[in-house]
Amino acid sequence: MPLVLVLALTNPVTAEEQALRKAPLDKEGRFYNPWAEEGGRSFFDFLRWRLSKNPWSAEKKRPVEFPVARPDFAALNAVGGNWFVWLGHSTVLMRVNGKTIITDPVFWDVNFLVKRKTPFPVDPLSLPKIDYVLISHGHYDHLNTRTIEFLKEHHDPLFITGPGYVSYFKSLGITSHASLDWSEEYVTDSVRITSLPIQHWSKRTLSDSNRMLWCSYLIEHSGKRYYWIGDSGYFPGFKEIGLKYGPMDIVFAPIGAYEPRWFMKENHMTPEETLQTARDLLARTLVPIHWGSFDLSDEPLPQPIQRLRDAHAKDPSPTLTILPHGGSLRD
Repeated sequence: MPLVLVLALTNPVTAEEQALRKAPLDKEGRFYNPWAEEGGRSFFDFLRWRLSKNPWSAEKKRPVEFPVARPDFAALNAVGGNWFVWLGHSTVLMRVNGKTIITDPVFWDVNFLVKRKTPFPVDPLSLPKIDYVLISHGHYDHLNTRTIEFLKEHHDPLFITGPGYVSYFKSLGITSHASLDWSEEYVTDSVRITSLPIQHWSKRTLSDSNRMLWCSYLIEHSGKRYYWIGDSGYFPGFKEIGLKYGPMDIVFAPIGAYEPRWFMKENHMTPEETLQTARDLLARTLVPIHWGSFDLSDEPLPQPIQRLRDAHAKDPSPTLTILPHGGSLRD
């Protein structure tokens, strides 16, 4: 028996170890989650969900309004240091070691069906000069073409994604683009940006399912570690990421769009799972994102943040910082 095969049989790759390798491809050249219990949801599963009864339907009819703060970028820059502003959904604007980074930018409605429930906190024209744009995956509420075109015209940043996005950016006339597979890095004198795995999927058209890789990103400089998870289900690889790359100073992690669990559990975390993720990552501070901006699932919009507060009250670690839309923090 060949030695390589013997080693493979005697030392199988665990889900955690796989999380620190490049993303695997199936025989059709599509990315997949090697640790996922299921192979993904079908269109019939989607129809089953949409046609089923929502137990919170009455509650979801009640009007809800979340606080919105207007960030003062001049004041943030005047104080200096690293700062972070949550602009709703998975959009975080951060200033790290003199570089301005924005994640999954969506400045307007996703489309005519998915509209903002909480307004974008600022006029996009008032945003500071942006150097890097990080994209987690290709779903329309994370990769928004109108916003991408706006950023190209007004900021001309470097767009950083996983593999599979070249054709999309070329169609928009964008050549300032870097593709990072899992565990690959983009390094400058100012920051190090590492692409790390999440458990998710990607689709924009009928024929491109999982052709665009889904990623999270670790932003580092001078011993500081900021980890942003745009969208993910809970998976055991977070523990290995924490052991190899942690402890994390701040983790930005999603808490919304998790019901019904039978449909969402592979791809979206509950607030309790998000809290566990922060602990897996050895986080000093958790900042919840991906809530209160778009109504994408069955649970009422206020539920995720309340569940997170309740779970954290039972075991108050790590530090929990809940920002209003437009809210900021420094580090």
